[in-house]
Amino acid sequence: MATPTASSATGHMNTQRPRIGLAFSGGGFRATAFGLGALRALNDRGVLPDVRVVSGISGGSLLTAMWAYGPTDFAEFDASVITMLHTNLQRELLRRCVHPRLVASNTRSVALALSPGQLKRDRTSTRTEALVAALRARTFGTKLLSEVTHPGLNTIISATDLATGNAVRFGNTISSCSPHGTIVEPVTVAEATAASAAFPALLPQVNRSYTFTRSDGTTHRETMLMTDGGVYDNLALSPILPGRSPQHTSHVHDLDHIIVVDAGGGRITKRAPNFMTGRLRRSFEIAHTRSQDGMRALVHEHRSAGRLQGLTYTYLGMPDNRLPVPVPDLVPHAAVKDYPTNFSPVPTDKLDLLTNRAEQLTRALIDLYCPGLGG
Repeated sequence: MATPTASSATGHMNTQRPRIGLAFSGGGFRATAFGLGALRALNDRGVLPDVRVVSGISGGSLLTAMWAYGPTDFAEFDASVITMLHTNLQRELLRRCVHPRLVASNTRSVALALSPGQLKRDRTSTRTEALVAALRARTFGTKLLSEVTHPGLNTIISATDLATGNAVRFGNTISSCSPHGTIVEPVTVAEATAASAAFPALLPQVNRSYTFTRSDGTTHRETMLMTDGGVYDNLALSPILPGRSPQHTSHVHDLDHIIVVDAGGGRITKRAPNFMTGRLRRSFEIAHTRSQDGMRALVHEHRSAGRLQGLTYTYLGMPDNRLPVPVPDLVPHAAVKDYPTNFSPVPTDKLDLLTNRAEQLTRALIDLYCPGLGG
């Protein structure tokens, strides 16, 4: 059923379709699987045709890419994601990393980066090129970002530029980094998704040189050192929030509803870090949690202030006893909260738990907070 809105000219009601933004958080294959469950609920409710923009980070960017650039038939798309989640992507990356061509390219790149004086060059190749190649081996990864398979859908796949500390936003209508401007060259889905998913502890940055156009029409060349988009915003929310100014960003979307799919496991567990490694890890966890809490508070503030008509926040880590509505036969939080955020194959039983919890929560929360969506 469409969301009715008042017409200022006539006083009558119109039935303009709602404009929905969809955000998929990071979290490796856990985020991909959890997001798939949410998409199943949205598809069953008839909500997906009203999604105007989808934003993804890391494991969420993989799901974003597979949906936006994959089969238009949902069952076919669903099957393709399950196949990917059962794939040992980590083993595939190791195999591709030792390919002689990539080894030679990486060795030459490292040698130049370590060279003295004027011989020194930025790295042009890292082992993360194995992830680019692995994604390019899939049909969705071979496409250009402009080749979205769903009419009217805008995409945002975000990475983080280590050189400037800013987000790099890749999309079907525009790709940009705010200090530099708009990227001129076409970008493949594989390249954007790999940059978004390059978890810094395991994968080096994806290095690319792009031509940028500034707002005054001038062009310049810059090298981007791109790592996991979750370093900047692990919820993929910032580019679709209300109130963004076109004077400061290329990604501004006028939306009525936002649906967030957050695969975070919940509050960090209590423990005492007695040594340096533990202290550093704990400090990172606290900073990361605080950043995410701030973004969650911000999107709820936008809803409370009336800048959004509706907000649905499907959160893997929500304690079951704090849900705003009882959910029959809910997959318990304890069954999924500790599932790892890597790219190892997801066993069928764990996949069912992750997707079912997301599907159950999404259905219940839409019924509660946005009952007019879909149909």
